[in-house]
Amino acid sequence: MKNILLVLLIFITPTFSQSNVTFQVKGIPDSVDISVGIRGSITPLSWSKSIALEKFGEMYRATLAFPQTSIPLEFKFVLFKTDDAPIWESTQNRTLTLSAGETIVSDNIWDKEQVIDIQSLEKLTPEQLLDDYRIIEIMVKEIHPGTYRYKSETQINAALSELKSKFNTSLSYGEAYLAMSKLTAFIQCDHTKVGFTNQNKIINSIIHYQQDKLPFTFRWLNNKMIVLYNASESKELKRGTEILKINRAPVAEIRQRMFHYIAADGATDHNRIYKMQVNGYDFRYNAFDIFYPLLYPLTSRNLELEIQQPGEEKSKTVHVKTLTREERSEKLYERYADFPKTRDDLWSFEKLNDDTALLTVNSFGLLGWKRMTLDYKAFLKNIFDQLQQNNMSNLIIDVRKNAGGNDEMKDELFGYLTPDIRHDFKREGRTRYVSFPESVKPYIKTWEENPWYFNLNPPKTTPTDGYYIFKNNFTAKPLKNNKPIYQGNVYLLSSAANTSLAFYVVNQFKQQNIGTIIGQETGGNLNDINGGTILFLILPNSQIEIDVPIMGGFTLAKQPNSGVQPDIETTHTIEDIISNRDVELKTALRVINEKKRK
Repeated sequence: MKNILLVLLIFITPTFSQSNVTFQVKGIPDSVDISVGIRGSITPLSWSKSIALEKFGEMYRATLAFPQTSIPLEFKFVLFKTDDAPIWESTQNRTLTLSAGETIVSDNIWDKEQVIDIQSLEKLTPEQLLDDYRIIEIMVKEIHPGTYRYKSETQINAALSELKSKFNTSLSYGEAYLAMSKLTAFIQCDHTKVGFTNQNKIINSIIHYQQDKLPFTFRWLNNKMIVLYNASESKELKRGTEILKINRAPVAEIRQRMFHYIAADGATDHNRIYKMQVNGYDFRYNAFDIFYPLLYPLTSRNLELEIQQPGEEKSKTVHVKTLTREERSEKLYERYADFPKTRDDLWSFEKLNDDTALLTVNSFGLLGWKRMTLDYKAFLKNIFDQLQQNNMSNLIIDVRKNAGGNDEMKDELFGYLTPDIRHDFKREGRTRYVSFPESVKPYIKTWEENPWYFNLNPPKTTPTDGYYIFKNNFTAKPLKNNKPIYQGNVYLLSSAANTSLAFYVVNQFKQQNIGTIIGQETGGNLNDINGGTILFLILPNSQIEIDVPIMGGFTLAKQPNSGVQPDIETTHTIEDIISNRDVELKTALRVINEKKRK
């Protein structure tokens, strides 16, 4: 009898160790003759073959049984007509912790990132944080090419000591993210930061997907926070309204406190201020959205705002509710016809009059998150063909919202502006290592077994002032150009937003004397920047990702610690904002008209 019971237990036990999971997904795009499936890491799922889901109203659903395991299940939904050519979600792998003997319902939205309940997260221990610190210290002292470009060794050591001290106590993921961001911002490199993209689901949930974003967009004007677009239910937040306090904290205090967490090149503080604005675009992350909730944790969605409306003597208090980024963007799309929905909307062309046209090029984002899909080569060719056919003598190019991207887009544009596509920076590449530190290699996200940057070959293997020199890596190399060159007058509109490749655009425009620059000083830095190859350093315990450049560009002669200065500098007033007056464009048109009269 005992033997029979034993046999029965052997067969019964597995049923109790199973996890039964009902996967549900909604938001599937309308399409004829398409199936919805799921793939994943644990049997019965696999990454090579889909299990089809059944349709229930607007929902697709499947219930599957999984064996007991301590490994989290990873999965993704797919669309397919034939299963050998599926369309994958563009999000990170979804994860699920399986619980033996339980029935789990996994609710999902197609192609929307999975949101983690951050209230349930345990804190990172000092042991975990200090282990991560060890990797950060090596990154700062031995890998980063610009660590000592603007800061002394004493200053860097003090900043590292501050981080290490903070890591001596347990911290939440948000607190750790904030502490690391302060250190990376201290290096003063626009390409070095605790990433806004490339993070795991925990960090993405904390910094991007909470209902903790301001329900309006704004810009800073003479230290004042001025409303541009309103996504709240309050009609008080009209364009030009000044925000004096948020939850009783003066905005001047908020800006000053946040300032120390914003990455920018050298002393270009105007670029840091620009990054502390909110534009509300669904395809760009704003530093204010990320750091405000971390620095001023919210206990509810209710915000108390003290505001000053244009033309009124007394301030007033209004109450609004915070939103997610997605909710805010959707409101702005509904309310404002001119609000850009995609990166493609940042490119446009307009004939202003018989002899003047406006080309807007506010993104070079060919790769990465929500990239451009525009055929930019055909777009530019068509424009310059029109300029030539219509004999238009003035072209205004607007790059004021451009923060960089891909070199080939810049080169394609310059191909119509100059016969010599090159950059006149006299500079060299520098690294702080030849052999990449072995202890850090496991934490670099790479798609190659032995990437080229793990073992460098400098012409001279003895460092000079702590740097290995690569003269050819940043030497100007003229590109072949057979395009017809535009013969008219060219005006470039610049701003503090111009960093990375956009900085190079404005600098090259000035170096080659292509035309007149109108606007404000750019970001970036005339001493050059740490761009090119950026590594994704993923820390072993917190799993927080840090963007790290490996080679820096350094000018051969010392330059001002600034961005590119415009030929004609413009300033804005509150009246300009209220009336939505384009100051730079009007200035360009005035200059054109004055030139005609001469």
